[in-house]
Amino acid sequence: MSEKRNIFYLLLLALVAFSSNIWVRPADIMEARNFITAREMLESKNYIITTLNGQLRFEKPPLPTWLTALVMKITGNIENEALLRIPVILISVLLIYFIYKVVLEFKKSHRVAFLSAFVGTTMFMLIKIGNENSWDMYTYVFSFGAIFFLVKGLKSKRMRYFIGCSIFLSCSILSKGPVGIYGLFIPFLIAHICVYGKVKYLENRKNLLYMLIITLILSGIWPLLAYRSYPEYFLSVLKKEGGTWGSKHTQGIFYYLDYFIYTGSWIFFSILGVNKKILERYSKEKRYSKFLFIWNILIFVFLSLIKMKKKRYGIPLYILSSMEIGVICDYYYDKFWYELNSFDKIFLKIQKYFISFISIGIVGILFKFGYLNGKLSLEYILICTLILGVFNYKILKNQENVKYVIIGTGIFMLLVNITASWFIDRNFYNKSFVNKYDKLSVLREETPSLEIYSEDYEIEDVWRVGKRINNLDKSIELPEEFILLGKLEKNLSKDYKIELEKTYIKDKDELVKLYYLKKEGE
Repeated sequence: MSEKRNIFYLLLLALVAFSSNIWVRPADIMEARNFITAREMLESKNYIITTLNGQLRFEKPPLPTWLTALVMKITGNIENEALLRIPVILISVLLIYFIYKVVLEFKKSHRVAFLSAFVGTTMFMLIKIGNENSWDMYTYVFSFGAIFFLVKGLKSKRMRYFIGCSIFLSCSILSKGPVGIYGLFIPFLIAHICVYGKVKYLENRKNLLYMLIITLILSGIWPLLAYRSYPEYFLSVLKKEGGTWGSKHTQGIFYYLDYFIYTGSWIFFSILGVNKKILERYSKEKRYSKFLFIWNILIFVFLSLIKMKKKRYGIPLYILSSMEIGVICDYYYDKFWYELNSFDKIFLKIQKYFISFISIGIVGILFKFGYLNGKLSLEYILICTLILGVFNYKILKNQENVKYVIIGTGIFMLLVNITASWFIDRNFYNKSFVNKYDKLSVLREETPSLEIYSEDYEIEDVWRVGKRINNLDKSIELPEEFILLGKLEKNLSKDYKIELEKTYIKDKDELVKLYYLKKEGE
């Protein structure tokens, strides 16, 4: 396999996978914070002291927000969420590139590298997180890139690779603090030393020391500048964030045990991948499979020890799972059905029928909730049925080359993502009155000139309306004219007359009113 051709196909597939649904989901709270902070960076022209709704925000490092602000600046767009997700798409594509390169460093097989990266490109959770412009993908991709440069440096003893590792580690820290290093990089170091030994580390100890110093310097510039400007507030944020990891979104130690469910069409392969004996049977190089197994277990342990857990924090598990599945796929890739033992035949037949079952389910969902409810045309249903039908026919009919099942599993995930995921995301949580009202986010397209006040709002509302929302309390002096978001209190209705009252809907199912108020007698 040609490396240039492999990378070209992978990057092309990755662009399709990570960009196909960027227009579907409205910004959640994490994205809203990122977008608001980027917008306020451009408004204030201050890229060091970050703010959220006009208030200091040092809870998250600024690198993802800098990249988002750069897209805003280049495109002149501060409201289109799809365009503002370009940075995370590019970062996700970079992850696929690094999966290919890291596997190639260990296996020296372009096919294993291609298959591992291909699995990553078509893995459900990586696709989902790869088009959400929050901080998680950035920190882990940069940490994984640092692993690539470290491996290259340990082999070649060239300082440029250690400098590259420093830059990527610094970017990881400037994306979400030490999260990426803790959840991915440190488990790698332990697993790598356990399996491949510490000789290379001892031979490169001077370069490793320089690498550490450069990382500390580069990653410490922004925190130092923020601390010098607001020392007490900065320290209070550090203290608060330290407590947050043990008090918010707390889950049990086995929370991530079901991570293989979120691999999508690769679910059965991922179950095989976590079994050490099975993985070793499929691997032509036992040491590599042992290394992946230990690395994966360490990641699971490290993530599980932290009380604060969310599914998207499990990104390292999906990265490692794609590498483990790549080993399994390589074993099957050049096999013919008659060469397989009974276990392999049953396993692959289950995979084929699983794809067919999901395909039928998808067509059923699109027909029942789409066509019968007037949300999808019959032509669209027929096209999806034809595409999935022909695809399944090719998979089921082939009884010779196993590679068609391997490639088909990944392509199937992309087909599902393109044909059905957008519909499920957009329609399964809306109530019947959605279409009766404009979305609150329409205000972002033409931001109101009047100041907006509210005593009960979400941070997402600040993104939806396109400007800062002022806190409404008795201690402030209100302007002659302003917009009230939310409930109109009696004391305001006495002093102000309603010029305009309009009802909007938030991104899901909550109604909210906007009152355009003008002081009586004005």
